[in-house]
Formats: sequence, C-alpha cells, structure tokens
Amino acid sequence: MKNQEAVIFDKVSLNEGNAYDKTSGIFTAPMDGIYSFTWTTLTKSGKYFLTEIVLNGQKIALNYTDGRGHNGNPMSTSHANIKMKKGDKVWIRTHGTTGQFAHAHWCFFSGSKL
Repeated sequence: MKNQEAVIFDKVSLNEGNAYDKTSGIFTAPMDGIYSFTWTTLTKSGKYFLTEIVLNGQKIALNYTDGRGHNGNPMSTSHANIKMKKGDKVWIRTHGTTGQFAHAHWCFFSGSKL
C-alpha cells in the first residue's frame, strides 16, 4: 500500500445510520459529539504494518503491528476517543510505504458515539 492510503475495512457487520462508507473507508460523523474508535490490523510473519487514525486528514493516533522475528500472523489494536462535529471525517490510513497489510477477517474497525 502507498503512504497515507486509506485502509478499507469492507466487511461491514453493523452500520447504523450508514456513517461508515465501506468503499472509501471513511466514517462521517452524523452529529456533534465524542466518538470512540477501535481498529485492529494483522500482518504476515516477517512483515510489519503501521497505521494511523486521522480526523479530517490530521493524525490522531498510531497502530504498529510488527511481525518481524515472529512466527504466525501478529495483530495489534489501537483506540482513540475523538471529539467530532457533524460532517467531520475519520479514517484509518497507512503510515509509511514498506509495511504489509494482511487483509483478512481478523482486521476490524469500529466507531460509535459515546
């Protein structure tokens, strides 16, 4: 994946109000408030994957999944609470260009208003 490319979580199990767009990977706040976001990524053995959550393009927090020196497929999870206004956009994007994302059923993104 390219640097700052949106990570698409396209397997959607619940999307009340359709705030998450599974084609772009963008969550759009339907109303003002504080939102809680969690995302989990998986990479392959010997690889790594660095992501960040962004609000309207500004980095808020990072997630680093490191599989170098490990067997199996390591995972990591990060969490952020973000104050949003109606129409603000949040998404997960890559940070750097050399990581490897293992797109699978074990990768998750969730967002909800507190």
